Parts: sequence; structure tokens; C-alpha cells
Amino acid sequence: MEGKSSPGFIPWSRVEDSEEGCEVNGRLYRDGEVFQPSCKLQCRCLDGGFTCVPLCQEDVRLPTPDCPFPRRVEIPGKCCPEWICEARDQHLLRDAGAAPGAVSPLLPYPCQEWGTEWSACSVTCGVGFSTRVSNQNRYCRLETQRRLCMARPCPALPAASPVRGRRSHL
Repeated sequence: MEGKSSPGFIPWSRVEDSEEGCEVNGRLYRDGEVFQPSCKLQCRCLDGGFTCVPLCQEDVRLPTPDCPFPRRVEIPGKCCPEWICEARDQHLLRDAGAAPGAVSPLLPYPCQEWGTEWSACSVTCGVGFSTRVSNQNRYCRLETQRRLCMARPCPALPAASPVRGRRSHL
């Protein structure tokens, strides 16, 4: 079995069952061995495969009064991106004349797109809402986004019909 090799994935292959360990990026690791394929991940070889945990924080920073325009940026010489508070005038300057979805050439640093997965629909049937937090907008600013969703249509209620037989009164 071969693992995917594309951005965000680590190429790997499962070691034969008779062997103990796993092979990642062409290197063999013993079962139970902990390794770091990059500065952003720590992995453990387990039963011929491996599991990884991120070493960089995957936190969300929403706008606050003291930091109305938080942005996650790559810092030269550092492995993990960091949150910065952009001044309002920088934020407005960056957006001046930008078309929706366009990035202004005046950006002091590139915007690293970030977002959570869409939440489950707010209802189990019928139309509801799904939400996520993302900076994929013209301001590169974290915001809560909503969209309509429908998990499935609601079952039709049976038509009301008179009940025959014994009646009860309260």
C-alpha cells in the first residue's frame, strides 16, 4: 500500500507484515519509534503505518477590540506561522483598490489562507446552517462564515384524520 505524495501528505509505504516498522520518505523506522519528518510534524511508527500530530498550533484567533485584524503569517527563519495584529491603516491600505479575491501588491507579507472545516448542519432534516472560521476573504481576516445546508428532506407528516372509537376527555 502506498501513501499519497502531494502537498500536505507524506509519501509512505507499508512494510511487509513479517517486518516490524514503517517506511516514510524512503527511511525505515522501528515499530514504536517517534520521528519528525518536518519541523511541523511529529510522527510515531505503529503496526506498519504511522500517525502524526502537528507541532505548530492550529488555533483560531478571532478579531477582538485590541486586535481587530489578526493575521497568520509565515515568519522567515521560523517553522510555524504566527499570529500578528495588523494596524487598521495597514489593513485599509492593503485593501485599497483590490478586487474581491485579489491580493494587493502592497501587502507587507503574503496572506496564508486558513480555515476550519464546515460544521455539521444545524438541523437533521430540512434547511439549516453550517458554519466555519476562515480568512479566505478579500481582507484575509478571520471571520465566521455561514452557508445554508440540508442534511435531508424532512419526512412528510401524515394527514390528520378523525379517530374513531372510544373518546377520552380531560
